[in-house]
Amino acid sequence: MFLLDDQNEIIDAECSLDLFENSPCVVVESSGGANPARGVTRRNPDYNKLLRVLFGRLGQLGTQITRVVLDSSKVAAVPVEDRIARLNRPYPIDLSSTDIEEFRKTLQREIASMHRDPTATQSGNAQKRIRICLSESIDADQILSSPNGTVPPPQVPEPTPGLNDTEKAYLRLSRIGQGQYRKDLVVAFNSTCPITGITNQELLVASHIKPWKACTNSERLDKQNGILVSALIDRLFDRGLITFSEDGAIVISPRLSAEDRKKCGLDLASKINLPERSLQYMQYHRAIEFKNT
Repeated sequence: MFLLDDQNEIIDAECSLDLFENSPCVVVESSGGANPARGVTRRNPDYNKLLRVLFGRLGQLGTQITRVVLDSSKVAAVPVEDRIARLNRPYPIDLSSTDIEEFRKTLQREIASMHRDPTATQSGNAQKRIRICLSESIDADQILSSPNGTVPPPQVPEPTPGLNDTEKAYLRLSRIGQGQYRKDLVVAFNSTCPITGITNQELLVASHIKPWKACTNSERLDKQNGILVSALIDRLFDRGLITFSEDGAIVISPRLSAEDRKKCGLDLASKINLPERSLQYMQYHRAIEFKNT
């Protein structure tokens, strides 16, 4: 996802909402990768601006940072405790009473020095992939744009930096569950809703498990972040009124009455069998989207 600044301009640096060790977090993707000689432009050039805007909005929400974890591929095998940014203040960090710009600079200096080759002569990359763990879950809408009540103008296009024309077309159609994205899910689920058994194509919806607005573009294009379901199941799932456990059993929100459960046929719902990556997306849905109270 790409945030908008206070002037409703797209911040060209990608982030997403996720879970890390059962804690809600914001994942900020790394910057860099430019190669002018080969015509390769820099990835996520507004990294610094993204952090500044993100921290400001988290502060306005009253959401605290419980830890910042380095998450680049080079340190994937390093224990989590050795990947936590050690700052000049203890966690949790209350951003509402923090100098945002000074905090950003302090954090990036620490990130640059972490797990750097001891023989390196340069100061290190301050714009690595990180997970900013939060004291409470947030909705994407709370940080996507300025909290002053403005909304993105309708002419703002879906941000698609780094994608080729084919991927952009795929992205546009996958947002509404159409095109190749839908075709892939129809094949994956054998043209059948795995919960109800419905096979009528006009009643089946290609639904994202982790919501569109919380995803990176690569997650939006990932067919394993999708499930083919009937229109009613899609509505219930999208509203967080149902989710699925680790073993594929349906979990029903207490907001649905026993009568509504019966009328929706949920008591007869079948278990679903999802691949490992889909289960990771479902974990997010279960923890963040599901209305369990």
